[in-house]
Amino acid sequence: QNMSSNNDNLTHEEALSRSKQVANVRYKLHLTLEDKQPDYEGEATVSFAYKAAGGEASSSSSSLFLDFITKTIHKLTINGNEVKVDAEALKRNRVTIDSSLLNKEGSADNHVTIRYTNAYDTTGNGFHRFVDPEDGHVYIYTHFEPFYAHRLIPCFDQPDIRAPLDLTVVAPSAWAVVANSRCKEISSAAGDQKQHVFEPTPPISSYLYALVAGAFVSFEDKYKEVPMAIYCRRTLKSKMEDHVKELFTITKEGLGYYEDFFGCAYPFVKYDQLFVPEFNMGAMENPGCITFTEGYIPRETPTMMQRQRRAETVLHEMAHMWFGDLVSPVWWDGLWLNESFASVMAFFCMAAATQFAPTAWMAFHNGYKRWAYREDQLSTTHPIQGAVADTNSTFQNFDGITYGKGASVLKQLVAVLGEEGFRDGMRVYFKRHAWGNTTIQDFLKALQDGAKNASLERDDWPRLWLENAGLNTLTPEWSAENGKISSFFVHQGAPSTHPTLRPHVVHIALYDKSENGPVLRTVKRVQVTAKASTPVSELVGEAAPSFVWLAHGDHVYAKIMLDATSLEYARDNLDKFPDSFMRALLWSSMATMVRDAIVPAPQYLALVRAKIGSEKDNQLVQSIIATVQGTIANFVPDDMKQKEKELWHAECLSRLSSFRGGSASLEGTAKDEPITWIRAAAQSASNAAAIENMWALADKGTGISGVEIEQDVRWTLVRSSLAYSVAGARDRLDMEISRDSSDRGKRAAEG
Repeated sequence: QNMSSNNDNLTHEEALSRSKQVANVRYKLHLTLEDKQPDYEGEATVSFAYKAAGGEASSSSSSLFLDFITKTIHKLTINGNEVKVDAEALKRNRVTIDSSLLNKEGSADNHVTIRYTNAYDTTGNGFHRFVDPEDGHVYIYTHFEPFYAHRLIPCFDQPDIRAPLDLTVVAPSAWAVVANSRCKEISSAAGDQKQHVFEPTPPISSYLYALVAGAFVSFEDKYKEVPMAIYCRRTLKSKMEDHVKELFTITKEGLGYYEDFFGCAYPFVKYDQLFVPEFNMGAMENPGCITFTEGYIPRETPTMMQRQRRAETVLHEMAHMWFGDLVSPVWWDGLWLNESFASVMAFFCMAAATQFAPTAWMAFHNGYKRWAYREDQLSTTHPIQGAVADTNSTFQNFDGITYGKGASVLKQLVAVLGEEGFRDGMRVYFKRHAWGNTTIQDFLKALQDGAKNASLERDDWPRLWLENAGLNTLTPEWSAENGKISSFFVHQGAPSTHPTLRPHVVHIALYDKSENGPVLRTVKRVQVTAKASTPVSELVGEAAPSFVWLAHGDHVYAKIMLDATSLEYARDNLDKFPDSFMRALLWSSMATMVRDAIVPAPQYLALVRAKIGSEKDNQLVQSIIATVQGTIANFVPDDMKQKEKELWHAECLSRLSSFRGGSASLEGTAKDEPITWIRAAAQSASNAAAIENMWALADKGTGISGVEIEQDVRWTLVRSSLAYSVAGARDRLDMEISRDSSDRGKRAAEG
């Protein structure tokens, strides 16, 4: 018996060796799943051609093995010869293959068959089993990235050994059974069971195989000739019904956009999206069988920002169907590119093809770029690209640099090549590498070839951007004579710990003042060199502006500073810029100046309280709220913290009160603003009186027609009541446990 995950690791060196030993790999898997049993039965056959170096794999480092974690192996055969399992190797989660029993003639087939019993996983990785506490129904799903496929299937568990999977599953008759491919046949099996036979998958990486089974309910639709379905557990059906139409709409818009942009039809046979319980990630890009956390099925009315965040995830996973699934990384050092590409493409898609277009790039800046800016200024920063020695190290540096900075730098790369050049490069990439594995060098070569642009190589772009850590600062300096710009420079700086200067493509905007606020006059695309100062001759002779911004459209990855004239103008007119994205960038710049101790935190917080009441873009409001919370926690002196907390809480209540008094019930997105301020008020309540006041709103009503305190906010108030020793806090906990009997409620009570 072996169920240990200790020493469950594969080194890059071992993977390189193994990929040279095998070819033409195929998997055949038969599983028997039962409703009430903690174990399942499996039989797997691994077929492959063997390519031993020098005719024989003699050293222990190059001996061939399958990765596998299991409870019991009943039988192991190699080319029909039953062999004894190497118990010591199995302790290391490996099944060794005796090369003396293998055919060694190039393309000749070898077959290793293992019959086994295994236990389900309960960590969210591998083959996870969940019992719904509300109705007792069972739900099972796989999650294999980066190195968990061998918890279900004995396999060569590394991304560059691609193989089709031929899957058959026997499961309870009442269950839905979903995998990467279409089910081609369902027949009766022993007991109250049915056998599901699936079409073989295309050759994909092992971490992308997927199986989801259980008492799911489904909703169906179609994109062109591609069948689509959405699945959730039964107790969430009524909640999901409110979101299915929007999810299918986003899916169709995304598929249409990507097919056109990539010049390549959707490469798989169906598009199922399954919302599964206790999921560790936001989502996973299993081809044709995409899994999502149930957190994307809101229990309450979601704000537009929540819906946009879900749409982003849908489109992120969809981008992976091409970039990640059709073409996969050779090894896990390519994971940053895999994820960063899907992230930035989701926003290009959202901005071009969906209802969320107006605020898409604002969401990217707030969610990805600011995260990267924070991480890149810490002592723990590191280059985007780095070696990954083994599977255990895959997620070691998976953070705001590899994810947030990676995506932001790819957006800058699009600015370098132009969107059409980038598109043409991606079309070359998919045509050249479909059903294969690639490196960052393959990616950049395809982009240069497709875009017919040699600047990446000429400017040493990959080394400067991907192999060196740190965040540059870009600052304008200009002078005027007789009302016209006489000189204009962009100065570039870098921290002494990471002094690399880089080439940047910036879009410099000049604004004039008017009675109605700032007016955008012109935008110039400028190439900033990898030097301390770049003269901008194309702006000389322009009328002197009231405000200069170096990052129009937010294509840069750099800290953008304001010259003295522009800073003074922005402080007075920040809320008057007509474009909400520009206002968001300025608010972000102000927050950066707080972090850099240029603007005192209390001064920034006072500016927020003075201006936020006039801000009508609720996504920007939510971003400012999050920044205020971080500013109070991290940058306000300790002796001023409580005062600032109370001032902010009072502002939240004031904003909330402005929605009272209307006779009509608020519907749809009209609810977003009061919901936002209710959540902010609950999070900012920092003394017993404030918390008790929030409970009064929960118990007696908000006074806003159509808007009440959500269950998740009630749990926030429970946690605050316990933390601040509010009278009756334990009673409140018991009441909410009774009120919310769902598994989410159970987790909230435990957490």
